[in-house]
Amino acid sequence: MRNDANPLVSFSPYGGTLVEEIVEGTTSGFLNPENDVDVSVSCDRSMFAYVPASGCPHPKQGQVLMVLRDEATKESAKALLDELGLAALAEDRHFVILFPNPLEGGWNYACDPARDDDADFLVRCFAALPKSKGKVAGFNGMIYHIAATPAASAMVATLAATRPLDAAAIMVGSFPEGYEMPEGKGAQQVAWLYEANEQLASRLVAANKPGVENEVPRNVVCLSNVENPCVRHYESENGLSADEVADAWELMFSETRRWRNDVFGIYQPRVDFNARGFVSHVGDTSLGLADGLPRTWFEYVPERLRGSEEPIPLVFYLHGINCMGLYGAEQSGWADLADRDGFACVFPDATIEMRWNGWDDPRLPSDMAFIMALIEHMDEVVKVDRRRIYVSGFSMGSMMTNALASAYPEVFAGAISLNGPHVSYLETLDDSKAGLLAFNPRSRLNDLEPSDATTSPSRDLSDAKKRAYDYRMPIVQFAGLADPMGMPKGRTWPLTAEDQSAWSWAENADYWLAYNNSGAVSFDASTPTGFASDTLEHVGERFNVQAWASHDDGEPVYYRFVTVERLAHAVDPRAVALGWNFIKGWAREEDGSLTRID
Repeated sequence: MRNDANPLVSFSPYGGTLVEEIVEGTTSGFLNPENDVDVSVSCDRSMFAYVPASGCPHPKQGQVLMVLRDEATKESAKALLDELGLAALAEDRHFVILFPNPLEGGWNYACDPARDDDADFLVRCFAALPKSKGKVAGFNGMIYHIAATPAASAMVATLAATRPLDAAAIMVGSFPEGYEMPEGKGAQQVAWLYEANEQLASRLVAANKPGVENEVPRNVVCLSNVENPCVRHYESENGLSADEVADAWELMFSETRRWRNDVFGIYQPRVDFNARGFVSHVGDTSLGLADGLPRTWFEYVPERLRGSEEPIPLVFYLHGINCMGLYGAEQSGWADLADRDGFACVFPDATIEMRWNGWDDPRLPSDMAFIMALIEHMDEVVKVDRRRIYVSGFSMGSMMTNALASAYPEVFAGAISLNGPHVSYLETLDDSKAGLLAFNPRSRLNDLEPSDATTSPSRDLSDAKKRAYDYRMPIVQFAGLADPMGMPKGRTWPLTAEDQSAWSWAENADYWLAYNNSGAVSFDASTPTGFASDTLEHVGERFNVQAWASHDDGEPVYYRFVTVERLAHAVDPRAVALGWNFIKGWAREEDGSLTRID
């Protein structure tokens, strides 16, 4: 898959050259929200890195290819870079290449405790990228490995067996004589075998449970899982060559993304933005906003609806902090739902510093004005059904979703809030400043004059509109049971009456219950959240749906709180689909009331 829709924003001062990098033993795995890895302290090591001179996309859309060989010299790395056509491929497809250097004695694929943990070292190589000389990083769900020798193949297999989250896709050959893969964790694994390898092939069949077999060019066989075709492996006997690597990149690496949204992650389809017909607006100043600042957004209209004169619904998805719109498009799965149900999607970038101004604080550019302007823009692209505009988002995008839903209830017919509470209502920007600076210590927030306001402008607007008309807002809020976001420090689910605070989900739920005339938070230790609710339904093996009926006539359900088993700070796209099923039947009338349309 070729994906040129991602803007190229990351460039290295050493672009196009092979550079030695030190991988410090104290390298931290705490890199960025949704991009952390687990590493241990060890000795300092080294690697060689190649960052394409042509540039790379945003790190959350960036791919990292590690190539393992048995030598630790620059010459050996340079030879593979040339022989396998890797430099040309990286320049064309915009990914980072790493050549981790083994210690004397070779790769520790047998996991000898007396030697350095090489699996941990490989992960540390990825973690070192943000502070490297090359200054270009990638995403933890797109770390790929090529093994150039039998020993390297064993090392990559050991990594995949013991740390599957850190090996999204692997390309290996035969194993050294006597090597036995660790028992591992039985996780699914995307792989390409360029030589016969019965041990690994049988392990992959057991884990991936393939039910479909297809032959692809050059006598390569692809075996894929029936329920999730993204889970697949390829068997070839062509050997390792530039052609084999090019095929593997096109068919496997470029199509693979392992999101860390379950114990072993979930392989989700990559979105081919160009083929799907996404429209990019990068640095666009055409919206007529008063500040004149450039904005970036990505819009998607299903092919069958392009040029239609019929009104269609509009859905926004707002990314998390330090992320960008196309990342959100892949994370959420909204484009597939748009194809199925017939609506348009917009995936905007926050105006500055990849951080939403949910407070609508006038000291910063207004993202709320941006979203309102995008509605007018989209009404020129398609005929928007003004009764059916919905907003959704993850993490800080979830916080912005809460803010928009409460500040503009006359605009939105429903909201899906994923793993982020209503912070900009419960706090001012000044209250939140310290936490925000942890994500970007050099932020322009440092330059803001303090404000003596005790409430945010978005809260003031929300309260004023609620006083003027008693709105209701269909909203589904999701939280991972393994996610500390929105939790009092040191607490886990379920919550109790003692856990209420501005950052607590209890305070957040209390707001929306009151907003929708559904009472107030009370507690029940038998539920996953600790909240008492009118109903508790278990959907599938992962979702616990709590719902509260409004005291309005007919007792409609406007508010749901869904906890997700085993979910840390991430998104399972099935949650988006579940939330959409709950809110899509609501329409906002001109007088502010809601109508059921299903």
